[in-house]
Amino acid sequence: MPAGCGHPIPVARGKNMAAADWIDPSMTGVVWTRTSREPQIDRPPLDSDAQADLVIVGAGYTGLAAAIRAAAAGLRVIVVEAGIAGAGASGRNGGYAVPHFPGALRPSAVEKLLGPRKGQALNALVSTGPDRVAELVRRYAIDSDFAQRGWVQPAHSQAALAKVRAVHDDWRAFGVKVDWLDAGAVAAETGAAGYLAGWRNASGAVVNPLAHARGLARAAESEGARIVECTRVTGMAQEGPGRVIVTCTGPGGVHRLQAGKVLIATNAYTDALMPGLPRSVVTVRLYHIATTPLPELLRRRILPNGNCFTDLRKSGGFGRYDTAGRLISGGAVFAASNVRAYGEAHARRRMAELFPQLRGQQIGIEDYWEGYCALTDSYLPHVQRLQPDVFAVLGFSTRGVALTQTIGQAMGDMLAGKGRLDDIPLEVVDGLRRIPFQPLKTAVGRQIFPLYQMKDRLGLS
Repeated sequence: MPAGCGHPIPVARGKNMAAADWIDPSMTGVVWTRTSREPQIDRPPLDSDAQADLVIVGAGYTGLAAAIRAAAAGLRVIVVEAGIAGAGASGRNGGYAVPHFPGALRPSAVEKLLGPRKGQALNALVSTGPDRVAELVRRYAIDSDFAQRGWVQPAHSQAALAKVRAVHDDWRAFGVKVDWLDAGAVAAETGAAGYLAGWRNASGAVVNPLAHARGLARAAESEGARIVECTRVTGMAQEGPGRVIVTCTGPGGVHRLQAGKVLIATNAYTDALMPGLPRSVVTVRLYHIATTPLPELLRRRILPNGNCFTDLRKSGGFGRYDTAGRLISGGAVFAASNVRAYGEAHARRRMAELFPQLRGQQIGIEDYWEGYCALTDSYLPHVQRLQPDVFAVLGFSTRGVALTQTIGQAMGDMLAGKGRLDDIPLEVVDGLRRIPFQPLKTAVGRQIFPLYQMKDRLGLS
């Protein structure tokens, strides 16, 4: 652990705060920390003033992918990370690289939201997202257990069936190769009980997300980028064209970076480094669990092809294996106390519901961890031009593994002068993109889990 970065780092909260309470650089309980074959590289904090063509705030997937492209194009790039590379959502998620939008959001709806030009471009990015991640893995020899064995979206209710069918038909109309699965085919693909039908995209993938973040950091450095860890950005001001002063605070003291441009890529871990910026997303606290490795006989009956799935349940319905055969699942954190006990109990109930093969088996839970995701009203990320040379891209809404990297690459190209801002296939706004009633939505979202569970039980989700 880099010096001075061995304990949770408080996030600067305030009335505009929406993000996590802290960044935990030790990543306590995260299974990926002990299964990653990409080593952790200790990077020192910022220890002096410096200049850069581009300063990136956040060493997660978005920031690192942008750094790779911008540095490869010849820019002097400094990535500033408050914790360690991948310590936020990038290293804590379930590791699903999904070629689809969140939930039942359809490609045709995306075109209506963004217009035909941007909508079609984003649809193309999303549908090829896992393939683009695979290309990064190959190019930079990232040892992240990336496995492209397919992703399934099954329907758990009649209401979900109509939505899932519409999503499948939309992607097929867009020209993407997808397969419709009847109930028997879904059961054969997943080993799960109770699904009515579903669809499959063979390009879906799983990955060790922390190993992948570490590999991206190594790739960015190989292209010439500099990454400083345990260093918080505490101020930012545009002082003239192509001159942004970024104030950084860490164990080495307070230092200033002079940047030509700045990209803020902090997603759910966005604090008040720019006033009001946290109100552009709604954060949701999530948990994951990893079981003990399942016996081979069970693994032949549950997800026998090594693929992954996510359904439309509001209270969580998803699963995958890691390379040791641990079943990974989870959900949203809504318990006011005894959070781990509640999460483990909920995960056990859900896994037993999905996989009757587990009933009566002595399957332990080895790991439990938490993190945050960032949602927007549209469930699509957006780009905010906060000052002439300061940009933020936030709000990946549970589909961050692939889309963060593809959008990060596009942002890196644009900031290196290899594309226009208007070519980024997202909503782009000048100034802040505040979500109406964001504090209320954040607070209410943490209280209505029982309603979500009831909707799931009644087949209304």
